[in-house]
Amino acid sequence: MNKMPENKTRKRLRLFLCFCYLLEIVLCTFPFYQVVQDGKLVTNSVFEVLSALGTGNTMGMASDQFSAVSRFLPLNFIFVIVPIVGFFFCALDKQRNMKNIVSIICCLVGVVSILTIVTVNLLSLGSLLALLLYILISFLSTLSIFARLVKPADNSANPK
Repeated sequence: MNKMPENKTRKRLRLFLCFCYLLEIVLCTFPFYQVVQDGKLVTNSVFEVLSALGTGNTMGMASDQFSAVSRFLPLNFIFVIVPIVGFFFCALDKQRNMKNIVSIICCLVGVVSILTIVTVNLLSLGSLLALLLYILISFLSTLSIFARLVKPADNSANPK
């Protein structure tokens, strides 16, 4: 891809995308899963689920439920890795369009992973906000692709 110096609009978009990816990581601390157990609503964040990898059943589930859930526990690393990859591409790629392509791919992977790992019936506040933020990030990445294609107006013909 051709390198192109960054203008003010593209820089603002890139920095806002970096902020959105950091916000995605913060949303992993919000309740991501909600499950009804013994008549009570129990919510777990991504980090609580990841901490159950090494410590065992710390989520308050019955042993048969935990054995079924323990298969997809390592997949929760996707919720943390995808925003980190997107953040570093947006932060370090200032002149090429590769950050926008990787950002759209990260959004696609993030949305698909939330809808398949968390599933629609277990969505909670954090996962719902993460889905909405991924949609915003993909929209801004597409906008940033087109902002790169538009040449800045030449104001030398009309001096003030």
